Amino acid sequence: MKVGKWLATALLAASVGVGAAANAAELGAYLGGGCTGVNRLGAFTTWLGHKPQRGLDFLDNRSWDAMEAAATWSAKCWKPTGLQMTFSIPMLTSDKTTSLEAGAQGAYDQRFRNIAATLVQNGHANAAIRIGWEFNHGWFPWAAKSNPTAWVGYWRRIVTAMRAVPGSNFTFDWCVGAGPGQIDPATVYPGDSYVDTIGMDEYNTTWATVPETTTQRWNYRLRKSVGLLWHRDFAALHGKKMTYPEWGTGTRPDGHGLGDDPEFVQLMADWIRSNNVAWHNYWDYVAPDFNAKLSAGQFPQSATVFKQNF
Repeated sequence: MKVGKWLATALLAASVGVGAAANAAELGAYLGGGCTGVNRLGAFTTWLGHKPQRGLDFLDNRSWDAMEAAATWSAKCWKPTGLQMTFSIPMLTSDKTTSLEAGAQGAYDQRFRNIAATLVQNGHANAAIRIGWEFNHGWFPWAAKSNPTAWVGYWRRIVTAMRAVPGSNFTFDWCVGAGPGQIDPATVYPGDSYVDTIGMDEYNTTWATVPETTTQRWNYRLRKSVGLLWHRDFAALHGKKMTYPEWGTGTRPDGHGLGDDPEFVQLMADWIRSNNVAWHNYWDYVAPDFNAKLSAGQFPQSATVFKQNF
C-alpha cells in the first residue's frame, strides 16, 4: 500500500504504546451466535488463511430460563471447534423482573452457578467471562449509573458464584464501552481480586459535524474520556492485560459508521501490537446496528489490511 499521512499516524500510535512489538495478542472474531457462528467458522478461516484462536458469543437475556438455555446451546455448539471462548453474560434480563439491587443481595447467584456449571461440563472451564459489558453507557438494563454501589456488589457476587463451581478456571473481563457515557467507569471498578482483564469495545464511528482527517479521528480516540490512552493507563495501574472484545469498521443505518477504512484497521493493529493486549475479537458480522463484516468482500481495502496484520 502507498505510504501516506495515515501510516505516519499509525507509527505515532505505536510509539505511545507500552508493550513490546513482539506482543502477540490472541485473535478472535464474532461470527454469529452459537451454531450459526460455528457454521461460518470454516469460511472465515479460509478467507483469513488460518483458524482464529478465539471466539465470542452472547447469552440471551430475555429471561433467566432463556439465558440458561442459550448457555447450553452456545457451549455445545462451540465445543468441537476448540476455540478459546469469550462468553458475554448479561447481568439482568430484559423482561423487567430483575434489578441490580436484588442481584447484589444474591437473588440470582444460583442462575450464575448453573451457567458456570454448563460451561465447565461442555469444555469451557477456561473461558473468558464478560459480565455486563459497556456498563458505563445507558443502552443496556445493567447500566451502572442507576445504582453504582449495587452494580459493584452484584459483579462481585457473580464472580464469587461462578468461581465456586467445581472445575471452573474462568477469567473475568471488565469491559467498558469507548467514550465517556453516563458514569466514570473507574468509580465502579469491582477490585483487582474480582477482575482478570480490562476490556474496551471500539468501533469506527464518528458524530463530527465537519469532516475530519484520519489523524484527527485517531487523536480523538486516543485522548477522549474513556479512550484508548485511558484504557492503557487504567489497565497498567491495576496490573491487568487489556482486551478488545469487540472492534470493527463498517456501516451503521444512521450513517455514522466510517465504512471501508483501512487506516483505522492499521492503526488498531499497531495499537494492539504495541500494547499489553491479551486478546481481541473482530466483529465479522452483519448486525442490525453495525455491519463490519470483512470476509464478504464489501470492505476490500480494510480486509486487505486486516489480513496483512492478522
